[in-house]
Amino acid sequence: MTRFMILGSARTGSNFLLSLLSAHPSIKTYGELFNLDSLPQPVLREALEDPVSYLRRRVYASHPDHIAAVGFKMFYYHLTRDYFEKLINPADATADMQSKFARLHSYIDANYDWTELYRRFHDAWAMLAADLELTVVHLKRRNILNTFISHKTAFQTNKWIRVKSRAPEPPTVLQLDAAECQRYFEKLEAFAEQADALFRTHRKIDVHYEDLVDDREKQLERIFAAIDVPFEPVSTIMAKQIVVPATEVVANHRQLKESFQDSRWSRFFE
Repeated sequence: MTRFMILGSARTGSNFLLSLLSAHPSIKTYGELFNLDSLPQPVLREALEDPVSYLRRRVYASHPDHIAAVGFKMFYYHLTRDYFEKLINPADATADMQSKFARLHSYIDANYDWTELYRRFHDAWAMLAADLELTVVHLKRRNILNTFISHKTAFQTNKWIRVKSRAPEPPTVLQLDAAECQRYFEKLEAFAEQADALFRTHRKIDVHYEDLVDDREKQLERIFAAIDVPFEPVSTIMAKQIVVPATEVVANHRQLKESFQDSRWSRFFE
């Protein structure tokens, strides 16, 4: 049985990809095991007490004979300080999300030592890095501006998926700050480089969201081959949330384009 990890960041198509893989009869998926803000308290306690054992009881456990591959999602900042600091300003989040963030902080403050917690987190990443039988599907998005737009929109709406039966909602118009954009670009690029270095000796496949959308079957053939399952046509009920270009979502797109015209990120605004 192949173990695999979808590695990346939020808003790079990980839900879309996971839904496709979950539709394969020989694949078992576990989603975001370390999205701590959203875990029920008993599961949260298990993840915080011993994240290594928590992983082993799921991904490394025995599964029915027909399951050929077992995988989960891991974002770059899961089990790190960055998870709690947030890539998007928490002040931009809905009241419900801000309350959820505050509850997690309060729970950890009351029950755990942060230094010890970060040591446990480090151990979990070290275990994954040491598992050379773990296949890594490194999911990226070429245009990080679109990742940022999607991420910020999700914070402001608390809507993270859309199904095909539901019509797309009018886009949330954003006013983006150039410094905030640059910080986001730099963080995601650094995360991706660190991930490539950490898993450089693993069997790893890079998948770009744009390619998955444009040529789904070809990309799925690559992924299925990487995780040792036979190709089967699969489908999903999920649909793209933002269906208009960035120029219609970002109110100050022209000004941002001028700000980044001499930078390595200028291509994001074309």
